[in-house]
Amino acid sequence: MAKKRKHRKDSSSSGSPEGQSPPSPDKSCLGLRKRQLSRFYEPLVLLYTLGSTRGEHTNSGLSIQDNVSLLSMRDVRRRFLTELAYMCDYDKGGGTVTSIGLESTPQKHVFWVASNKCPKRKIVPFLESLLVNINRISTATARHGPQEAEEVAAQCVSFATLRVKKYQILLRPLLRACLKWLAKAERDKDGLEEWLRCWELQGSHMALCRLAYESRKSDYMRTLARLSAEPLHKSSRDAMHNTFRLVRHYIGRLGHHFRAADVLLSCASKLPELFDTYEVRGISTPQGFAVPQVGGMTRLESIIVRMLPAKSPDLDRYQQALAEMDSKYHLSSRVRENYTKYTDAKSKPRVHAEIQVLEHFFSRSLSFPDADPFIACSKPACFCCLLYFRNHPGHFVEPASHRKIYLTWRPPDLNADNNSPSPEHLRDILNAMVKDIRKEALRQIDEKSGPHAWHADSLTGITKSTVYEQGLKTLEDPGETFVRAGEEVEDSKSLQSTPKARAFSDH
Repeated sequence: MAKKRKHRKDSSSSGSPEGQSPPSPDKSCLGLRKRQLSRFYEPLVLLYTLGSTRGEHTNSGLSIQDNVSLLSMRDVRRRFLTELAYMCDYDKGGGTVTSIGLESTPQKHVFWVASNKCPKRKIVPFLESLLVNINRISTATARHGPQEAEEVAAQCVSFATLRVKKYQILLRPLLRACLKWLAKAERDKDGLEEWLRCWELQGSHMALCRLAYESRKSDYMRTLARLSAEPLHKSSRDAMHNTFRLVRHYIGRLGHHFRAADVLLSCASKLPELFDTYEVRGISTPQGFAVPQVGGMTRLESIIVRMLPAKSPDLDRYQQALAEMDSKYHLSSRVRENYTKYTDAKSKPRVHAEIQVLEHFFSRSLSFPDADPFIACSKPACFCCLLYFRNHPGHFVEPASHRKIYLTWRPPDLNADNNSPSPEHLRDILNAMVKDIRKEALRQIDEKSGPHAWHADSLTGITKSTVYEQGLKTLEDPGETFVRAGEEVEDSKSLQSTPKARAFSDH
């Protein structure tokens, strides 16, 4: 046993940035991989500590037009694939996030499906049955009605039982908090109390989701929007406007299966060529790998040196600003704690679904319909996925993004098979990403500014037109503190009273 422990120690040190070149080619590749990842994760952990949310939601790849009949064929196809991906994401928490790329060949279309967990057992069979159902309905009726949309919604709500159930769990304590506040304030808000109570009385998941969809334009949702507005005075993160905001958000998410079903049928009638001959195929989920361990050089003063060019005249300024922020916010301990948690044996970094699809298409030179390199995903991309797309040589359509950092993100594997990215390909992308990450961190250090406001990964699901009808321009989400790993959703957690509910918060 002593010999094994000694071997592990030697293996670990050989991959350190300061270590000597290992003797064998295989170990040399492993050492190069570790150095690349260390250079990538070090500034990423610092940026995460400065604030895991790096800005507002972006939606560059999809049209904001809600009426499918007014969309171009390209946008109809993009909307169709996006809603398909959403319907495949049957659980909450990130494990079943689904991405779809549509390949066009002279013989057929291929729906390539990837998930953060292997899609082949559940997601691929479900998508096959969903496409059969959509094709049958769109072929049988020139224009679908509520009954056909409900049939598709029922199939998808049944598949997403775990997701709907968790939304219910999240919603219950928030409803009780709202009712308690309204009773104490002696303000019924035009029947809002009675309407909030009806959410506890729904007998089935279908009834709950149907009510959420039918309520999206109601006066009660307008009232929730007003109660969700950020007050002019500074408020605590557990202020009631945040509770009303989350109630509105979860109701919007519950209703999205009905909205997505309607969109799918509307788009399918305009895309008959997709159903002539098609196939659904899953992309194998990459295995995990050992992450680079934290070293003695992972300190604020040494990190900032490595983030700047050699002998940079700006080093003193950044070090002083960082020291000032460190004394105020304890950044040193937070950086090291975040890095240690990330490299813990329980941490399971994964290649996100949209990155799997991107590299699958790029490495095999697969073709998209109408040369539109769009990859759909069931939820907006994280900050790292956004940077990966942005710096990729394939010039894929930049995805919608919630711009939040997850330390369990990892790049795709090297040389796992003949179609995997080459070391040079991945090196160039990671170097470009590191440049963007360092620039973002240095800007914030130079400004000594706090983190951006926290927001949920997913959007509420209320259409733009409905938001304007409700007289709501923007809802400011509660701010976050400089974070430790696992705290990026602490503002929403404070509003969820049960440990079970906290386990399902938006990740």
